[in-house]
Amino acid sequence: MKLSYFITLLFFCSSVFSQNSTAKDVADSSVTESTISSTTVTHSPAISNEIDESSIITGTVIEESTGRPLPGVLVAIIGTKFSTHTDAQGKFYFRKMPAGQYILEFSLFSFSTKVVDEVVVVDKEATVLNVSLSEMNGVLDEVVIKTVKAKTESVQSLLTMQKNSIRVSDGISAESIKRTPDRTTSDVLKRISGTSIQDNKFVIVRGLNDRYNTTYLNGSPLPSTEPDKKAFSFDIFPANMLDNLVINKTASPDLPGEFAGGIIEINTKSTPEKDFQSITVGAGYNTITTNKTKFQANDIKVGLPSYFPSSNDFIALQNLKTETSIQQIATLAKNYQTDWSVDEGKFDPNTNFQFTLGRYFKFNDTQSLGLLASATNNVTNVFGVGSLKEYETAGDLRKSFNSNNYRKQKLLGAIVNLSLKLNTNNRFSFKNLYSITSESRYTDRLGTRNVTDVDPTIMSSSTNRLFTENKIYTGQLIGEHFLPENKIKLGWVGSYSNVQREVPSERRNTYDYKLYQDGTQSAPTAPFAGNNVGLDNPGSIFTSNNRESIFSSKIDISKKIEFSDNFSADIKLGGITQSRKRKFQARQLGYVPFSGRVNGVNWSQDDTFDGAIATLPNATIFNSANMGILSTSPTNLSGLTLFEGTKGSDYYDAESNLDAGYLMIDNVFNKWRIIWGARVENYSQNLNSITEANLPVVVDDTQLDILPSFNLIYSLNKKQNLRMSGSKTLNRPEFRELAPFLFYDFDTRMNTSGNPELKITDIYNADVRYEYFLGKGQMLSVSTFYKNFKNPIELQALANNSNVYKNAAAGTNYGIELEFRLLASTLFGAKENKFLDDLTIFSNLAVIRSEVDISNLTPTAVKTPMQGQSPYVFNAGLQYINKEAGWSFAANTNRVGDRITIHGNQTTGNTAPAFWEKSRTFLDFQIAKNLLKNKLELKLNVRNVLAEDLVFYQNNHDLPGAKEIKGFDAFVNKVFTGDSQNKNGFDAKVDDEVSRNTFGRVFSFSMTYNF
Repeated sequence: MKLSYFITLLFFCSSVFSQNSTAKDVADSSVTESTISSTTVTHSPAISNEIDESSIITGTVIEESTGRPLPGVLVAIIGTKFSTHTDAQGKFYFRKMPAGQYILEFSLFSFSTKVVDEVVVVDKEATVLNVSLSEMNGVLDEVVIKTVKAKTESVQSLLTMQKNSIRVSDGISAESIKRTPDRTTSDVLKRISGTSIQDNKFVIVRGLNDRYNTTYLNGSPLPSTEPDKKAFSFDIFPANMLDNLVINKTASPDLPGEFAGGIIEINTKSTPEKDFQSITVGAGYNTITTNKTKFQANDIKVGLPSYFPSSNDFIALQNLKTETSIQQIATLAKNYQTDWSVDEGKFDPNTNFQFTLGRYFKFNDTQSLGLLASATNNVTNVFGVGSLKEYETAGDLRKSFNSNNYRKQKLLGAIVNLSLKLNTNNRFSFKNLYSITSESRYTDRLGTRNVTDVDPTIMSSSTNRLFTENKIYTGQLIGEHFLPENKIKLGWVGSYSNVQREVPSERRNTYDYKLYQDGTQSAPTAPFAGNNVGLDNPGSIFTSNNRESIFSSKIDISKKIEFSDNFSADIKLGGITQSRKRKFQARQLGYVPFSGRVNGVNWSQDDTFDGAIATLPNATIFNSANMGILSTSPTNLSGLTLFEGTKGSDYYDAESNLDAGYLMIDNVFNKWRIIWGARVENYSQNLNSITEANLPVVVDDTQLDILPSFNLIYSLNKKQNLRMSGSKTLNRPEFRELAPFLFYDFDTRMNTSGNPELKITDIYNADVRYEYFLGKGQMLSVSTFYKNFKNPIELQALANNSNVYKNAAAGTNYGIELEFRLLASTLFGAKENKFLDDLTIFSNLAVIRSEVDISNLTPTAVKTPMQGQSPYVFNAGLQYINKEAGWSFAANTNRVGDRITIHGNQTTGNTAPAFWEKSRTFLDFQIAKNLLKNKLELKLNVRNVLAEDLVFYQNNHDLPGAKEIKGFDAFVNKVFTGDSQNKNGFDAKVDDEVSRNTFGRVFSFSMTYNF
């Protein structure tokens, strides 16, 4: 496969450059051939060198029947000598155009010529004109010319592109993103039909878990950002860096075969059509955070020093148990010092800054270079109050904790994109994105380990200091080419992505004390227990480093073949090779009482440990003076030392390789269009680790899959489509899900481990969709879908707050999606009403049912939804834009239904109920004003107006006390959840609330100035 790519690339290079001179000659000769003198143009015919470079006419020419871009179209400005050809992407440009009104002519062999008038150019602005051409059927000897208005043509061409997408997809453009208060890509995704966000960063499409999505950036795959789950954290990309975002919900052979929810295509902003630079500054106020008291941990970014022995060396030294080795470790504990104290202060306002620069360099009539560089820096402060509860059995509360969380999040992103146009038929792009996301977190938690203890109550006070940093680089070298003699389009991408996620030192400490009914209490004491580290043990230190890289290359070749006047086929073939590697290393260290035989004395916690040390505060308990042997006279006193608790399962290295090829045929026959074909993927996956029992873990799997798919489109008329599709796709285990590593989450007090026995999931998909495009960006759609899963991967709860990934036997997911985007003037039947024409109302609703068979995991299990599935997802909003006055307003709301996060387990000895996330509603507003001839934009955003709590619970609906639901509420529940009693929904009277976290409303103001 890889050799074939290389041979194809060599063939392409020789073909392209052999045609360069021909292409250039065609472009040059068209200057005189296209001159038409019979039409008057309302501007001075001479083009002055003083005309601003940013006064341009640009656009895209597409084929009316398919929506595909048309390369090689001759575009001429009537009444002048100026003409050009569209490039491989169907784009054309006229630069340094004087202000005025123009008439453009578009012509291509076998297509009807189109003349577009009233093309208005405004000084120092870009005029965008999108045009569609229709094929001439059996009338090649005739000259067919159609004249249209520029505004009408652009609207109609946009409609044509939407209508002729080859697959079911939904998306959002940069202009729409700009009119929302969205700060990150995860915020943007909430606006798209059938999607929701989990944990403020992971996407759920059609109610399916985030593991069923695949993410591509500028056509290249992105690795998982999380070391402990198969997911991509979409909060790392600033929203204002996006050009568009599309979610493909059905498969086609040219798309990767690993998805079920959606393939999320992120496209960053392209190179500029004109020179510009802009700067944005802003600040935000959180109602429960800004200017409130904060506690910040010290030395939070400090990792282990360079002289510190490796984990293996430390364990080897530890196992010697000689006087020398025991003393060496004690000396190491004395020398390794970090500050466990915290500083008190006030939370600053949130801030954001972005600078963007665009430059266009023209070398001659056909060659040019574009540059886009952008840097973004966002700082967000968050305070939250949380509660955490654990139950012995349903309704039997045993542990209860309350916590204060102090967080500072930083997002630094940079884009540098270059685009080189060699000639009309050849363009190269080099796109780069680098992002650093970090979070500093301090958590203070207080509660009781057993609420049944009354006098005294055993209280537990824990603190956690955590700093995480994600660094992501991704770069793509892209080639777009058109071979005019053969009418072949060729595109290729070579890419490299790298993710580094580091936790330099997560430090946890715990004190226990007795609280008596009279209000008195004992001294808080750190409960050191032998050589136990990790989890909630006092003095625990956790470090981790996750490094992952992806090398990939792909090539796509397409050619259209005409069989008859009414029947054609666009044949597209290509392939991809991808190599992905990951190395993960975690470390578990901690302070324990000094022990061992030194100088003839048996030092131990019971006999020699100075208990006063355990009562010292966080700031001094781990000082060097408290390490090792403290005194030998008059009594033997010992302090603390370090202990390495790292296991073999805390390390794994993994690699996967994918070689894939596909053939896709796009047939058009009158009103019918079918895109069909197959994709072949050969996938190998390797992982090496060690179990806690020091037994080797080796995963070495290879699988060849043939993945057929089809998308059938029937054009009811020029504005309406009926779509049907079917496909087979896959879902492969993530490295983390295979690895035996046990991950502990301080916030949830849960452990999660992988399973090397996981299998690949086979998925069969079917979709039907009706679309109605009304023009002016308006549309209506109704979709229904069905998915069948074999061996779906689910997260199952075990006893003692542990979870593990396992294959369920089977699962199904089906639902319906409704969406509309209408102008208020259309909705209310009011024509020529300026206010209603500027007001857009939109909404989308997905109602979903899913069911997973976990009888192979829990023999007594009842029917249950798939993990992460919401029974409904609802988005709605309105948008008002008055360009003349420079005002805009937007309101958006989003709600998802209750969803299961971890499956329950009824296995004897491992009993654990399921965990659910309660539904929440988000409401956001934005108002904006443009000033100084659109050079200055002021925006006021209000996010999370309702500020609803995030609640997780365990469902006890079958217990006594549940109220029967009747009437209209029962009807609504039946429609949206499938159960009139909504048994899976949260009922505070009978359900066990596991955790609750609060959030504040956020008010932000920003200014953008365009130079």
